[in-house]
Amino acid sequence: SLGVVLGYGHYWQNKEEGENENKGSYMAGAYYDIIKGSRVRGAFAKKIRFPTLRQLYSVGEGNPDLTPETAYNYELGFEQTLPLNSRVAIDGFLSDVNDYIEKPYDDDYYHNYDKYRFQGFEITGETRFVDNVLLRLGYTFMDTEDKSPNSPKDELQYRPKHKLTLEGKYTFHFGFSAYANVIYNADQYYYERSEPFTKAKLDNYAIVNLKFDQALLNGLLDVYVGADNLFDKNYEQSYGFPAAGRMIYGGVAVNF
Repeated sequence: SLGVVLGYGHYWQNKEEGENENKGSYMAGAYYDIIKGSRVRGAFAKKIRFPTLRQLYSVGEGNPDLTPETAYNYELGFEQTLPLNSRVAIDGFLSDVNDYIEKPYDDDYYHNYDKYRFQGFEITGETRFVDNVLLRLGYTFMDTEDKSPNSPKDELQYRPKHKLTLEGKYTFHFGFSAYANVIYNADQYYYERSEPFTKAKLDNYAIVNLKFDQALLNGLLDVYVGADNLFDKNYEQSYGFPAAGRMIYGGVAVNF
């Protein structure tokens, strides 16, 4: 009824410009089954993310003096199985990120920020009440804060406070499956690039994605076609940069 996982990693980044870096990361997690079908779980992790080549060296925005981000992540959750092959779960999370890499409002170059905080919770429900059907509903609330000294921001830009997802999949006995999901994002804010850094709100939006898949030759081949942003919704995830419209795609996958 008890499970434990431990891990450690070490990473190096050697640069032609700027100082070389090496950092360690670690994690610890555990779960405990209180009774059959009721599980409590928790985890802590220190994570490292090195700056990308673009962030270091891209002309007009790269900064070779960037240092790695360090994140301290805490999670605590509870999961309950239900009748009809269903389950619900709630998870709380808190992340403190030091030296977060991002462009400031009044500069085109990437910089490290002292400390960002992300915290909130996620609720998910899933059911397979019929063998061929999967339905999943999720809601995430996230509160963000710039804890850097003398920061003019109350919350971080382009991080939705509310996110709702709904997805479903039906698989037929002859290998054909249909999948759809709906994603709704609400309460995203952004700031002007110059003082007094006035805050404004992006429009809330919902997009629908669809995919059909046919397995052939006992699963050797998968032929699929799908559409992202099925209804060609006009929306923005960053101010002044409209997201892609409807995209239709298809392909064949070979499984060995």
